[in-house]
Amino acid sequence: MSVILYIGGIKSGKSKKAEERALKYEGKRLYIATAQITDKEMEERIKKHRERRKDLFETLEEPLKLVYALKNEYDVVMIDCLTFWYNNLFFYYDDVEKRERELNSFIDALKSFKKDTILVTNEVGFSVIPENPLARQFIDFSGMANQKIQEVSKEVYLVVSGLEVRLK
Repeated sequence: MSVILYIGGIKSGKSKKAEERALKYEGKRLYIATAQITDKEMEERIKKHRERRKDLFETLEEPLKLVYALKNEYDVVMIDCLTFWYNNLFFYYDDVEKRERELNSFIDALKSFKKDTILVTNEVGFSVIPENPLARQFIDFSGMANQKIQEVSKEVYLVVSGLEVRLK
């Protein structure tokens, strides 16, 4: 089992790079999508991702329960995007401890998962500190979560302007 993490800013090309990596696997591929349609713009983003994937992946739309979405009957599992998952944890759980338990359960599941997993997330540390306290909590959680996930990742790639640089 290997965890491969793609991290970068919004519209950096990280999803595309991760998909290209996943397509190198023979056999069955599972794409776990965590984003939810919340407005017209998100609907368009999701539509573009679906069109790009075509039928090259089996898709599971799961905004919250990633631990249960990991399925060993696939040759590779790709999750896009952890940042949306973090957002969903904030939306569904007011309790900080509950969010951290979900994160830690997911990391434990990754450690014991028997197939390669490709993860996509946003790098939130390159931006300004927002004025909104909830936004700061989200950024802090995202940064902490990304650090924990990279610790269990065999490979980590930073994607900037469609270019990937291997960090680990």
